[in-house]
Amino acid sequence: MKKALIGYGGHAREVMAQMGFKLTCFVDDEFVTKDCLPLSKFDPNNYVVMVAIANPQDRFNMVNKLPKETKYFTFIHPTALIMNDVEIGIGSFIGAYSILTTNIKIGSHTLLNRSNHIGHDCIVGDYFSAMPGSIVSGNVNIGNNVYLGTNSSIREKINITDNTIIGLNTGIVKSINKSGTYIGCSTKKINII
Repeated sequence: MKKALIGYGGHAREVMAQMGFKLTCFVDDEFVTKDCLPLSKFDPNNYVVMVAIANPQDRFNMVNKLPKETKYFTFIHPTALIMNDVEIGIGSFIGAYSILTTNIKIGSHTLLNRSNHIGHDCIVGDYFSAMPGSIVSGNVNIGNNVYLGTNSSIREKINITDNTIIGLNTGIVKSINKSGTYIGCSTKKINII
């Protein structure tokens, strides 16, 4: 089967740039251009795919929109340092210069962008998105559909609940038990209008 991407936005183009070759890309029919194909033409018998959409909720929605028999591939950039006892779920992207140390479990459809670090004894849920330069210290538990903004960091022994957005340059120093958007150091929850 041929490899393909679902999506053709900035993240999908970055994925292809890091892979070093162009793939067939499928998008929702209303977003088709000369460079991609309509999702209505996607045949899971011909392609194994990665959903290359940066937003974790949008990635979740797309995976659930695809046929149940769809098969997914994971890509790990050759410069990524994956140490021992690391489990990475299906459909995941591990970008250039990322470091995963030891005893780590990462869920399905995860996006680790460029230069992300995940420390020892972490459990990361499905549909996690870590933007460039973000760091997760050891013994951290991260739920599903969590977005970690560029250059953000999470202190050790922290829990992050599902459906949480952490803004860029944010330092998480205590557990987040309520879904929402968090910014700053130390963080505060904000309301989005």
